[in-house]
Amino acid sequence: MNIGKRDVAWGYISLFLVQGINVILLPFILVFLSEKELGLWYTFTSLYGLAMLIDFGFQATISRNISYIWSGAENIKSTGYQHAQNYNKINKNYFLTLLSSVKSIYYTMGTIILVVLLSAGSYYIYTITIGEIDIKVALISWLFYLTAIVLNIMFSFWNAILKGIGAIKEYNKTLVIAKVSQIIFSLVLLYLGFGIIGVTVAYLLSVLVNRVSLSKFFYRHNDLTRELKGKIKPRINKRIFKDLLPNTFKTGISSMANYLVINFPIILASYYVSLEVSGQFGIVNQIVTLCLTLSNSYFNTYLAKFNYFRVKNNINDLILLFKKSVFINYSINIVLFTGVILLGDYLLGLMSTDKSLLPLPMTILIIVYRFLYNNQNIFVSLLSTKNIVPYYKSFIISALITVSIQFILLNIKPTLLNILAPIFVIQLIFNNWYWPFQVIKDLKK
Repeated sequence: MNIGKRDVAWGYISLFLVQGINVILLPFILVFLSEKELGLWYTFTSLYGLAMLIDFGFQATISRNISYIWSGAENIKSTGYQHAQNYNKINKNYFLTLLSSVKSIYYTMGTIILVVLLSAGSYYIYTITIGEIDIKVALISWLFYLTAIVLNIMFSFWNAILKGIGAIKEYNKTLVIAKVSQIIFSLVLLYLGFGIIGVTVAYLLSVLVNRVSLSKFFYRHNDLTRELKGKIKPRINKRIFKDLLPNTFKTGISSMANYLVINFPIILASYYVSLEVSGQFGIVNQIVTLCLTLSNSYFNTYLAKFNYFRVKNNINDLILLFKKSVFINYSINIVLFTGVILLGDYLLGLMSTDKSLLPLPMTILIIVYRFLYNNQNIFVSLLSTKNIVPYYKSFIISALITVSIQFILLNIKPTLLNILAPIFVIQLIFNNWYWPFQVIKDLKK
């Protein structure tokens, strides 16, 4: 489990491209797409987040358990983890069985989401675009984006595998390759006049590039992975599936809560307010997401190392690494969010004269609630390296209360404030402070 400065560097590069892809493309999208098409594009990305709920926590749980086996544990457990018995040996047969089960799970997910998006997803896109955008253009672009979503889900098992074995540099290289290809394809197709259809086709092509890169990097990682070439077949192992299920379910519930807090508000804005407002909201949301992702990069790069320290029972190094991760996270956030508040409108004005960010109070509100929510997620992510997920109930209860209040307020008066205020207030009441406090108590033990 050799994770070092190069992995961190590649992490920053890839996350900047992955999360900042729309920011990089933004000047060109602003020129070639109308405001309504921009709102539709952000609606697509929100539906992608909704579709990824099919993962329901499998990737985080699988990646964590792959790390346990890669670090010397003989098998996985439904709760908790096994300390390494042999520090220099991997159970090869069990490892292959685990990977085959993972592949089977993700192929099943892709099939399910294909059916859902073709039916309910297409109906939703038709409903919000009729009378707003050429329906033929909207549906053609949606079909390309839908295909990309399905393939991305089916191939996501490679993400869990590479992160699980600590191949962080290789994993991030694949993301860089895929996103650079998406930028190139997008610019060419936009220039040729394909509009939003061109942007969705570019995304589909980048997914295919990513799939090829992921498998190649895995099979080149070391002697063991080279031995597995051609042997990872989609075949479920009932015992492994049963062991993965409890914490997968809990993590999935938490993922659903995250979606309701982060992505679902954009869908509410496009439905209750307007595509124009959802486009402005989408711009601010993606900039804030980019800032948070860059600040989280150090912690996420070492996530497999935290799992490694658990299995090796090296808690002192785990605590030191976590303290450093949190310090780096806060420092980067302070710098980036200050820049957004002071220079955000000015920089957007340089790119487009007819588009702007949300009013400053709204932008600050989004920054504050996203920072607090991200902070609690960092702390509970460390807690989950113990293969326990005690926070899922409070996450989903808070999210459901938030959505209920949003619906009530939006039916009284459809404004963006009635979408944002419930998120801020409900999370502040409990989750924002309780879980960081619990993790600190756990570390002090």
